[in-house]
Amino acid sequence: MNIKLSQHLPKTHTQKILKKEAKSKDESCLVVLVDDKQNVFAKSALTEYADRIEQLIEVSHFKGKACETVADYALAGDKKTTKQNPVQLLLVGVGSVDKLSEAVLQKIAKTIYNSTQKRVASITVDLGDALEENQFSQFALNLLAASYRFDKYKSEQTTSVLTDIYMIADESLQPALDFVQSVFVGQSLTRDVANEPGNICFPAYMAEQAQALGKAYPDLLKVTVLGEDEMSALGMECFLAVAKGSTKEGKLVLMEYQGKSKFSAHTGATKEATSAAKVSGGLKALADKLPTNLPTKKTAKNTVKENVDNTQTSNDDAPIVLVGKGITFDSGGISIKPGAAMDEMKFDMGGAAAVLGTMKALCEARLPINVVGALACAENMPSGDATRPGDIVKAMNGKSVEILNTDAEGRLVLADTLCYVQRYAPSAIIDVATLTGACVVALGHVRSAVFSNDEDVLFALENASDQTGDLIWHMPMDDAYQSQLDSPIADMQNIGGKGAGAVTAACFLSRFVEEGQAWAHLDIAGTAWNSGAEKAATGRPVPLFMQYLKNRLNRA
Repeated sequence: MNIKLSQHLPKTHTQKILKKEAKSKDESCLVVLVDDKQNVFAKSALTEYADRIEQLIEVSHFKGKACETVADYALAGDKKTTKQNPVQLLLVGVGSVDKLSEAVLQKIAKTIYNSTQKRVASITVDLGDALEENQFSQFALNLLAASYRFDKYKSEQTTSVLTDIYMIADESLQPALDFVQSVFVGQSLTRDVANEPGNICFPAYMAEQAQALGKAYPDLLKVTVLGEDEMSALGMECFLAVAKGSTKEGKLVLMEYQGKSKFSAHTGATKEATSAAKVSGGLKALADKLPTNLPTKKTAKNTVKENVDNTQTSNDDAPIVLVGKGITFDSGGISIKPGAAMDEMKFDMGGAAAVLGTMKALCEARLPINVVGALACAENMPSGDATRPGDIVKAMNGKSVEILNTDAEGRLVLADTLCYVQRYAPSAIIDVATLTGACVVALGHVRSAVFSNDEDVLFALENASDQTGDLIWHMPMDDAYQSQLDSPIADMQNIGGKGAGAVTAACFLSRFVEEGQAWAHLDIAGTAWNSGAEKAATGRPVPLFMQYLKNRLNRA
């Protein structure tokens, strides 16, 4: 789908339109937005169509309610005395202009697309100055998102006639529209990989998608893939406890977006990783893959001024790390899930899909910022090799975990990944995961949950949420919840009982984040996909992440 800013109304044409179904790519439609007080958006620019608009409103008793529509199909031009047929008109109600939230704009955009996709090749939407920049971006992204289809496995695929969307608005909004197009490209990739069935999308498939991005953007993106042997050498027993039940090898995929400067992870082996090494040459292989160039996080008090200035430069270049849970299919393992709707557990890699899509959107937008995307990919399956409830494993940081429920596996792969990515000395870590059913109970399918140990990161995410309409809600993480994770025989257990499940999951993850490291956790269990007849991935929270990263640049 092509979307462009324009300063011109569509041209009239000479072909008669007597049917709703389009047969010519010369056909176009002017979309006119009308509020619930029958005020027409950009009315002063539509004087050429004023009579037709007023007549159509009158004869159809058009009220301007949100998503209400009426079209004239240019039938007024089918008079013998008229030599030229006018452009089709489509009136679309927007409801109250004071209530144009992202959710309403999404419905309006979907209505416009569905009303025109089968009969016209292009539409023009005259917005005038009715929408401010954030609303304009939300509306444009939702127009593009409405065109998304995942029907590659259907023997008969529908093809939209509509190929071009023109938006008449101020030219100053061009940068916003360019950014929206980058977000859409990334969000579409997120939806594509998340919609793939479990027999296609394995951990290796996710690694291949990341490597393909690395080849497509070699000047910006470096991709490294760690297999189970390398993770074993690093002492990542929590991650491997999930992966070992499947015949499909787990993968930790590291995507380094070097938009501002070259960087890489510190490769010094931790004491725990060294003691846990099981594969000869494993750490050397890691060192070969990941050269050292670590920005320092703190400056010694007695450092001379020149070194202080140099350290500040390094801190400015410190990457933001996005960590995505990538359980490509979650059967629950030995703690197996009920059969109903288990097919939807292919979406349990929604966090990794969102990080992958964000990395592609970054490459498209070419933002001058350093970002690491880490995809923690495994398949959670029951087998003779699978982890049993009651097993105890050690994480990469040396802490022992009693696994009471193998269906609480996402936090295990994230725990070791969080330990690993701190070697980048990041300015902030944000993990994203379809982590708990308890989050769905708490927030439903409207807002994602956010937990954080850092007010600056939290406020920045909340600001990005308000700007994009990709909504989040701040959840508590009081120390008093930590005791629910106490184990009589290990440092902790992987579940905290029935109460506050989303909170105790976040508390579990917090134990693998070093003191002083800014971190946030997004639980997207209720927002990563839709169930039912329209079962599909949503592509959230790619818009949130991209706005957050863009705002970081504006803050600098």
